[in-house]
Amino acid sequence: MNADKEVIMNAISNLGFEVFRNGQFHWNSSNTPDMQINQNGSIHCWTNSPFKNNTSNHGDLIDFIQMVNRSSFLEAKKEAERLTGLKLPSLDNYKDNGYQMRDDTNKKVNYISETFIKNFDIQRKENFERYKELLNKALPSLSFDEQKEVALRYQIGYIKQSDRLSMPIRDETNKIVTLWKYNSNPKPYVNNQGVEVTPGKVLFTKGRERSPFNLSDLNNYRKDIGKEIFLCAGEKDTLNMIGNGYRAITLGSENENLKEKYKPYFKDLNIVIAYDNDDAGVKGAEKIATQLKDAGVKEIKTWNWDKIKANQKLELSKGFDMTDYLTVIKKHNLKFDKTNYQENTNISTKEENMRADNFKKFREEMEKETGFSFNEVQKSNNQAMKQKWLDTWNQKYLKKIEDNENKKTSNSELLKVVEKNSEILEDLEKKANEYKEVLKDFSINETEEKKDFVENKDFIKNIEADKVEELEAEPEVKAEPEVKASFISHKIDTLKDATVSLSSNVKSFKDAINFESKQEMFKRLEKEIAEFKEMITQLKEENKLLKQELELLIEHDKKQTQKQELEKDNLSLKDKIEALKEKTSNSKKEFEKSMDLVKNKDDSEISETVKKTNKITYEHTQDI
Repeated sequence: MNADKEVIMNAISNLGFEVFRNGQFHWNSSNTPDMQINQNGSIHCWTNSPFKNNTSNHGDLIDFIQMVNRSSFLEAKKEAERLTGLKLPSLDNYKDNGYQMRDDTNKKVNYISETFIKNFDIQRKENFERYKELLNKALPSLSFDEQKEVALRYQIGYIKQSDRLSMPIRDETNKIVTLWKYNSNPKPYVNNQGVEVTPGKVLFTKGRERSPFNLSDLNNYRKDIGKEIFLCAGEKDTLNMIGNGYRAITLGSENENLKEKYKPYFKDLNIVIAYDNDDAGVKGAEKIATQLKDAGVKEIKTWNWDKIKANQKLELSKGFDMTDYLTVIKKHNLKFDKTNYQENTNISTKEENMRADNFKKFREEMEKETGFSFNEVQKSNNQAMKQKWLDTWNQKYLKKIEDNENKKTSNSELLKVVEKNSEILEDLEKKANEYKEVLKDFSINETEEKKDFVENKDFIKNIEADKVEELEAEPEVKAEPEVKASFISHKIDTLKDATVSLSSNVKSFKDAINFESKQEMFKRLEKEIAEFKEMITQLKEENKLLKQELELLIEHDKKQTQKQELEKDNLSLKDKIEALKEKTSNSKKEFEKSMDLVKNKDDSEISETVKKTNKITYEHTQDI
């Protein structure tokens, strides 16, 4: 396809590659650019021949999309039209110009047989030293015994002809759709045109559909649906993560899209996108996060390499990936840092819908209170209307914040949380004891002879030095009970996460056949289980002390309530006495007033009597 250089540069950038102003960009190298976009929009590769099924070092945007997305010609053509905004010619034009159509109709639909891949197991045994060398380069973060476990689990074989590791990639029905072929440093060869070609590190069976790797495990992961799953950049990173006890899957590359038919498998999961430390990784993570959200993923987090660098003081090269990280932290005895992405949580679809519903409800209340609709306020030039809306909004919003700040969990409610935590810790302790029993008696050889392993007491005493960081940060003595309860709950969540990994390791230990392998795993598990039990013991003690503190506070609150009620009763009694005094005083005054009235009345009556008597006496005297 012919297109302007700037158009192609923009399209390549949107695919997640950093394109320099001169049109050069990194495709498969970390030091110097290995791709060049020419003035006519064509793309040239200086290091090998990745186009046209690894036969040419020259191609265009469609060829490039076919290569990086491993898509058919039709899919690549549609993607090129989307990226450029151009309407490209019909298929006949491309056929006439020698393009590799590789449509869905041309893809192989038959599956690879289980018998066929057994050949690579035979070649593995015949060339074991070379196989072991390649396996060590592919899985550098694992011990040899761990490498063997992963290799057996995922049927990693060896192809002598191409000097590569091989691994079957299975679809949702567990049938083999293609083969993953890996060599970290493949040798160049001269093709039929006499051109020296350096193949890619990763190759797949030509002309076949691709499928996400580890779909079978993805179905099992749903049994513990809340536990996080790492979405890695490729199969190598995924294998290293699984070998280290983490749940992982890959779509195949950072540029791979999540196809519609696989979206239901991701619904309601908790995904951590763990792509490489480069621009392609950053842009790929942003792109796939949107697709995961559309697929109904419950929670999406993104691995943050900048925080890893700051938190663990690591030197990270461009392209640093999860395999590199696991290898480095094992070498330097560092812990797997989950904090880098735990504070970087994208809003889940469910939570986003909840927020939208809350806002809608809040807006309806505002419209009812102000008398204006939201759209009216938006479109109106009436400043008084806008100001009224704004003032009402601020008053309601600030009141909402104030109400939230005034809310405090009661001690009784906290006690329920503490009691629930006690139950969880009891369950975790039972699991730890079950794990310990597995270690006590396992088969040494085919005769099922049993061997008892004596617990290392010195190890238990010195376990403090190996505790997880969360348990080193004890809450302050003066911390509020609510803070302490939250802190303990957080640490219990960490323990629950550790249980999944520990359970997986115990299962691997039980399933392991090789005695030497079991001995090595036993040493590691002995430490993990003892550490796990020690953490539970410490948390139980913390929880017990908090429970006692809360019970004392609740008792104190009861006494305070009783005291307040007594004071209230006393105050009421005092008021009654005062009222009675006042009433008595009033009665006394009324009585005295009545007495005065009586006295005045009597005096008046006596006076009249005297007058009458005097009058009679006077009249009688006159008659005489």
